[in-house]
Amino acid sequence: MSRAESEATAWLDKMMGPDAGAHRAAFDAWHDNPANARAYAEAKDNWAYAADMSRARIEADVRADQRSREPGGFRWAFATILVALIAGVLAWQLLGSNGDRPIVATIDTQGESQLADETRVTLTDGAEIETLFTDSERRVILRGGRARFEVAHDAARPFLVEAGGSLTRALGTIFEVDLRHDVPRIALVEGSVEVRRRDGGAALRLSPGQRAEVRSTGPRRVAEEQASAPAPSPANTLWAEDLPLGAILDRANRENGVHIALADPSLASLKVTGRFDMTQALPLARKLAAALQLEVDVEPDGPSLRKSATAT
Repeated sequence: MSRAESEATAWLDKMMGPDAGAHRAAFDAWHDNPANARAYAEAKDNWAYAADMSRARIEADVRADQRSREPGGFRWAFATILVALIAGVLAWQLLGSNGDRPIVATIDTQGESQLADETRVTLTDGAEIETLFTDSERRVILRGGRARFEVAHDAARPFLVEAGGSLTRALGTIFEVDLRHDVPRIALVEGSVEVRRRDGGAALRLSPGQRAEVRSTGPRRVAEEQASAPAPSPANTLWAEDLPLGAILDRANRENGVHIALADPSLASLKVTGRFDMTQALPLARKLAAALQLEVDVEPDGPSLRKSATAT
């Protein structure tokens, strides 16, 4: 199977799933390539071709195809892969998403989610992660964008993030990994992490407020961007550095009983930097409003943020 055919199989699985909208922009960019478009069209044909066939029939035909080497091998190979994909999806739906099974999450704009170990992850700028948790480690693979990790403590299972050519190791801490540049960049907010190249080499330990980038020669601190992180903060305090307002409110609204609303959904994309107490809704709303030149309306069911009438 060619690379285009293999990628077409993966894209078909995504685009026929419930989260197709989250993958649309990346899919369109891939599909613009004529070879990819042809492979995807054939994959869709093969999907329809295999839809009514039993697994036993497909596997028997694949074995016959391998013996005869007749044309159409991709169709039968695709059918077998398709059956495996369907079986995997059904198993995931039956078992639920709370176990330590691999998952893939894509968020195109912003969003915060909680992993199986209760680690909180905020994804921005089209970041995508895959989790590979075992009894001995918690490994996350980051592809693109930027991710912020608030790692749940588990001394028996270190938390590892692969991003580009970098590998960051933590036990219980808060840090960010940025893949929007030519090399991976890591910023530590709380706790301690070790940064190294994914293929090995010396490790660099960071302290709160320090940043590093990982080049082909190994990790190095970025001196001009050091210092400015806060001292360790309680669990109900969030240190935001250029995070979307929507992600901050998502967390705040989970942690206290008073909901902070946005009068205009477009405000969710505004970027915020600062230290915020998540437990007090009205003070938090006022602090966010001051930082972003917004207004606060106190409604019966909680505060609401809106654009200022005097804002330009």
